Amino acid sequence: MGNKIAVILAAVVVLLLGATMYLSLHYYGKYQAQVTANSALAQENKAADAAMQSQSHLITIFNTLAGTTLNAQANNTAAGQDREVVIQTVIKTEPCAGTVVPAAAGNVLLDHYHQLRESTDGAPAGQPDGPMSAVAAAK
Repeated sequence: MGNKIAVILAAVVVLLLGATMYLSLHYYGKYQAQVTANSALAQENKAADAAMQSQSHLITIFNTLAGTTLNAQANNTAAGQDREVVIQTVIKTEPCAGTVVPAAAGNVLLDHYHQLRESTDGAPAGQPDGPMSAVAAAK
């Protein structure tokens, strides 16, 4: 009878070890699937963060450009109004009979033209770009 009990206990222990092995392998497989899913989600999260940072950086650049453009427009408007006052003053004080445009008013406009030309394409002011002259001759 003692031998039967030992055999039964050994069989129960072997069954428990087998069940433990099965359960450990089963849950280890589930754990590995969760680790893989977690890794994929972490990479998606990093990609989303990078996209948001890039978008935020682009928005900052666009806002800076828009602010700079608004400042340049305001400065150009103010400079235009200043030139307008200078030209109106010159026209009021100088007789216009001998010239189409008084020389001082023309010089203010020509200086402004040269400033715009230098700031846009880097061509030296007062010199032609090539075959075309800087200022077309009036007929």
